[in-house]
Amino acid sequence: MRKQHEDSIEAYKTESADCEKRQEQIKIQNRQNYEKYHEGQMNQKQFMEEKMQLEEERERLQKRVQELGELINGEKEILMKKNVPVEQMLMYLGYEKLTREMLEEYVQGIYVYDDGRVEVEWKE
Repeated sequence: MRKQHEDSIEAYKTESADCEKRQEQIKIQNRQNYEKYHEGQMNQKQFMEEKMQLEEERERLQKRVQELGELINGEKEILMKKNVPVEQMLMYLGYEKLTREMLEEYVQGIYVYDDGRVEVEWKE
């Protein structure tokens, strides 16, 4: 199960990198089109049509990169959570605070950083 989530993260990262490369290619293509227009190799109508198409593609790619970032974060979050058996969860149902017993059973370590971040390392 863990491997599947890790593979998904890698696939999303690869797709995101591809989208970013294509966005760079679009910038270059826009520059080249402007040079062609400026040199008279392309008329204004052609230039504007091409520019609109490239801009629409760039926006689609930008949205996809954002979606992929959210998917990556979701997969990472799943990997960080530990699947606790239902019976064990029911045992602690109704508690409003974390008890010493719960800490010893589920938590490997708690790390507090200078920037205010707190990380909880769960037992495997």
